[in-house]
Amino acid sequence: MVRAPHESGSTGRAASGTPAPRRGPGVGTAARSPGRGLEPQQAAGVLIALVCLVALGSLVYRVFGVAVAFPAVWASAFLLGALTLVFGYWLLRRIRPVRAPGTAASLAAVAWGLFAVTALALTANEALDAVLAKTMGPQAADTWGAAVSGPLDEELLKLAGVVLVAVAFPHAIRGPVDGFVFGALTGLGFQVTENFFMAVQEVTSSGGLGGVNLVVQSSAMRVLLTGMGTHWALSAVAGTAVGLMVAAGRRPPPRTIAAALLLVVLAMGMHASINLPFLQGSAVVVKALVNFVLAMALYFVLRRAHLRRLRGALEEAGAEHGWEREASLALATRRGRRRALREVPAADRAALRGEQDRLVNAAESRAMGKGAREAVPGAA
Repeated sequence: MVRAPHESGSTGRAASGTPAPRRGPGVGTAARSPGRGLEPQQAAGVLIALVCLVALGSLVYRVFGVAVAFPAVWASAFLLGALTLVFGYWLLRRIRPVRAPGTAASLAAVAWGLFAVTALALTANEALDAVLAKTMGPQAADTWGAAVSGPLDEELLKLAGVVLVAVAFPHAIRGPVDGFVFGALTGLGFQVTENFFMAVQEVTSSGGLGGVNLVVQSSAMRVLLTGMGTHWALSAVAGTAVGLMVAAGRRPPPRTIAAALLLVVLAMGMHASINLPFLQGSAVVVKALVNFVLAMALYFVLRRAHLRRLRGALEEAGAEHGWEREASLALATRRGRRRALREVPAADRAALRGEQDRLVNAAESRAMGKGAREAVPGAA
C-alpha cells in the first residue's frame, strides 16, 4: 500500500429436468426476512456501493492537488492503470474454468479493490504505522512496519470484499475456484490503484523530476516484474478460503475451517515476504516469482478438482436423460459449447445457448455441492 518509499514492489428446474442451482446455506446465501428491512444480499450490495462511493471521494480529494500540479504525471499514471485494469480484468475472468463469472459480481469485486480497500488501507496503515513507531521505535518501524501493517490491514480488507461479494451475489461464489477468481479480481483493483499512487508518489517525492518517464518506469516495474506475484495473487489465495466456507455450508467441519484459516495466513505470509527488508530492489522479483508459483499451484489444484466434479455431474445428467457421453462432456468447455452451437440452425442457437447455460449452471451447483471441499487436501 502507499507508505514510506522503503516499501518494496508492493432456477426452478431446467427444461431438460436437470435440478436447478440450489441455494447453499453458506456465506453466499441471502436469508429471507420479509418485512424486516433489507435482506443480507441487498444490504451487502448497498454497503459495497456506499463504501466505494465514499472511498472514491476520499481518493479524489487526495490526488486533486497532484492532478492540478502535475497533470501529465496524473494522466499518464491513470492511463497506464486503466490499461492494466482492462487487461487484468479480462484475463482473470477468463481463467475461471468452464465459463466466466458474472459481470456484476466481477465489477463489484474490482470496485471494492480499486476504491474501498485503497482508501481504508491508507488510514489503517497510517494508524498501525504510528502504533508500531511508538512500540518498536521509529527506525525499526520504518524497516519492519510495511511487513506488519500491509499483510494485516490490506489482506483483511480485501478478504472482507470477497465475503461481501459472496453475500451480495449468492450464486457468484459457490466453491473454492470462485473464491480464487473473485479474490484475484479484488486484488487486481487494489493493485491498480496502489500502482497509480506509488508512481505519482515517486514523482512528487523527487520534486517533480522525472515526470512521465518516472511514471512509466515505476509502472513497468510494478506491473511487468513484481505484478505477477503481488496483490492479485495474495487475494486469490485468501479468497479461496471464502469459497471453501461457502461450499461447506452453515456448519463447516473443523478441517475446512482450518484449511480456510491456513489459506488466509498463507496470503498474509506471502504479502509479508514481499515487504520484508530482504531481497529489495530488482531482487524483489524473486519473491514475486515465489508468490506467483504458490498462487498458480493452488489454482491448478482447484481447476482440476472443479473440472473433475463438473464432468462427473454432466455425465450423471446425461445418463439420466439418455444423452451420449461425449455430448454431455462437451458442455464442460467453451469450445465444446461453441461447436454444438455451430451444428444447429442459426434460428435455434439462442434457445440452445440458454439451455447450455442452464445445464452448466445446474451441473456446477451439483458438482460443488458434492465435493468442492476436496479441492484443497485436508479440507473435506
